[in-house]
Amino acid sequence: MIDSNRDQLFYLCRKSLYRECAEEWKWDEENCFRDIKKIIAENGLISLLYRILKEENSKRHFIEDADFSELTSFVKYAAFKELGNLQAIRLVNEESKKRNIKFVFFKGILLADLYPQHTERISCDSDILVSDGEKEAAEELMRDMGYEKNLHSSKNHVQVYENKKYGHIIELHTRLWEDYEGPRVEALKKLKLADSEKIILTKACGLEVYTLGYKEHLIYQIFHIIKHFSLNGVGIRYLIDVTLFVNKYFDKIDFRQFWEDIRTLGYSCFTETFFMICVDELKMTDKVFDSHPVKDIQGMDELKEDLLNVGNIMDKQAGWQIMGAMEAYFTGEASVPKSEFKRKMRMIFPSAKALPKVYDYAIKYPLLLPLAWVHRGVKFFIKKQFHKDDFYGISEKVDVGERRLRLIEELELTMKEEKE
Repeated sequence: MIDSNRDQLFYLCRKSLYRECAEEWKWDEENCFRDIKKIIAENGLISLLYRILKEENSKRHFIEDADFSELTSFVKYAAFKELGNLQAIRLVNEESKKRNIKFVFFKGILLADLYPQHTERISCDSDILVSDGEKEAAEELMRDMGYEKNLHSSKNHVQVYENKKYGHIIELHTRLWEDYEGPRVEALKKLKLADSEKIILTKACGLEVYTLGYKEHLIYQIFHIIKHFSLNGVGIRYLIDVTLFVNKYFDKIDFRQFWEDIRTLGYSCFTETFFMICVDELKMTDKVFDSHPVKDIQGMDELKEDLLNVGNIMDKQAGWQIMGAMEAYFTGEASVPKSEFKRKMRMIFPSAKALPKVYDYAIKYPLLLPLAWVHRGVKFFIKKQFHKDDFYGISEKVDVGERRLRLIEELELTMKEEKE
């Protein structure tokens, strides 16, 4: 019997992905949708689950008419938006081939193609990788096709362009790891995931596009998931992406080498736990463990809850507040203290290695560390005036950050603790 919000959501996901589902669901007619409506929305799953919700609602009418009308309107809007994005990608892809610029697409349409209908995977942008040598030509193509550069959002290795006609955003990458640096990123570089001989030509959503090799794309997905998980949390949709990718391309992936590469990145514990959730909840093939047997996986329930809530433990959309504080732990530049007290103190008084890059003066000159702590405090109170209620207070931010540090430490995503 399914009776928790988490189990209800996973049931809906299985039913939506595979249609045939032998489980019987005992609906709580009064509360079931009310309780999970917000969770579905925050996980970006409304479009995927809509068909099943519609079918079940026609039998039991557990969704209020006004709520269902709102759902329907959103799904129609999202579908048209995704169709518009696909048309924009089609035009950009065709133009890149005319100009002999090699656009390597990753995530986005490559994953949407795996869903029952590609419009059921909602995306906020399209990711394209280009070489340093073709960056200038690629940016000229963007401008010629009506895309405007967002200077505020762009970085050294990620140029962000928006076409307002289509409402389409493209992130033009020259590095898969964006602008991040550190021991973990150095390990990723050595894998050479985007070397020319590893790039393949495939079809996705009806388009012929270049993309990463199958093993390389899966490793990149794990890296991308861990990035978001470490910085402020990630949702259940990423479980679906990985499950569908592995199930479709299992025979094309050398999993013995995959696990060796994951080990060199220091991602074994997290990947084992993440994959086991995919196997248990979403019917991913358990053959992924044939060459890498695992025993006594710990932390599955807590990771499930964190994914369910997209990293939020409070009723506030303020996870962005801890992203800077978490970056050095994600890149491997700083270690996580073992004790709860030390983790909380680290959130208030970070070491020079753990400081966000905006305080680079204290990173270069540790004697200026106390000044950086004061600088952070002043910025905190200034931002609080603008964000009002949708903002963590000091104790809330410390609690949220400490919990995130504990999770990434338990899943072995950080370097060993420094001697203090």
